[in-house]
Amino acid sequence: MKTVIFSLPFHGVLTTIRTSSTRFSQSPPYRTPAGILYHGQLIAQLSEHDAVEYMLKCIPALRNFHEVDNDDYRDSIIATAVILRQLEEIDEEEDDAPANESGNSQGDSGHGKQVNFLPIINAVLRSSASQALFGRRSLIQAAYWMALRQEIYHSFTRKQPPQLFPSPDLWHSASKANKTVMHTVQVAKWRWEDGSEREWLRLMDQQEYLEREILVNFRPIFKTTADKAKGEIFPTIWYGSNLEVTSVQQSIMAKSVLVAENPFLKAPSASRASWRKAENDVRLLLLELCGIALCHPASPPALLNAAIGIQLYGDFFTDRYERQALRGVVEKYRDARAWPVQKLLEMFRE
Repeated sequence: MKTVIFSLPFHGVLTTIRTSSTRFSQSPPYRTPAGILYHGQLIAQLSEHDAVEYMLKCIPALRNFHEVDNDDYRDSIIATAVILRQLEEIDEEEDDAPANESGNSQGDSGHGKQVNFLPIINAVLRSSASQALFGRRSLIQAAYWMALRQEIYHSFTRKQPPQLFPSPDLWHSASKANKTVMHTVQVAKWRWEDGSEREWLRLMDQQEYLEREILVNFRPIFKTTADKAKGEIFPTIWYGSNLEVTSVQQSIMAKSVLVAENPFLKAPSASRASWRKAENDVRLLLLELCGIALCHPASPPALLNAAIGIQLYGDFFTDRYERQALRGVVEKYRDARAWPVQKLLEMFRE
């Protein structure tokens, strides 16, 4: 297994999955006395160092991507790039965590700056060759939409405009779920790049369209509001599939940004009542976002989406019990994913 790199598309994907060894070896749900147990498969000798080893073996293929004419080979490389990109972005976030400020982490250069392969990976995903294959190759399409979902994570957590942006022409052919992906990416671009009133109005119309025509098909199988008399903070909302969970959560994230960053609230004529209503609406959206996450612990993106929403607008909450509940969500996110959340936890320090 260790020597088979990109010989076949399937082997290429399997090999890059091994690069997640750092994540598995750190994450409590996968650790057992006998080794890492992942979906019933015991990986007894997997270590954190394997991630670096496999990453280095992938770099030559990524670097020579533009010289390759074989579409199957390109399929494998692009799918590989998507997987590696997610892991690199997690590691990049860890680099900012206090635990790594000592300079003892692997990959440190003599000047205290870690080597980062993210630009190489992104160059493959955003190349004209990759874009040309999109629409003709099913694996490329899957990788592209996965990469767009990663753009949401990257953009919202770093508060930067997305660097991979879908063509508006894709809207009509996109599936219902992918329309929510496109919309959320467009909202991120508006929030951290455009900022115009005209685009905000267009996106609000598009948000209403999604809720009216798309999300109406994703009705929860059970929903009840939080009973504060019983100490409940989050609503209970159950959906029938992970696809529905992710689509609804992404729509909530997009709507939270549009409501919170309404450019018309910055006008001198905007009333304090309008501001208070916007803040309350955002709080309700975040409570719903977290409620969905807590009701779907088996949906991998659910807690991540909730954590992103909390990172953006957790400071809208002043009620002590609500803030404690949000901190509990962040702690669940930390325990389930073993990702750095120190900055989020500090937001709710009493």
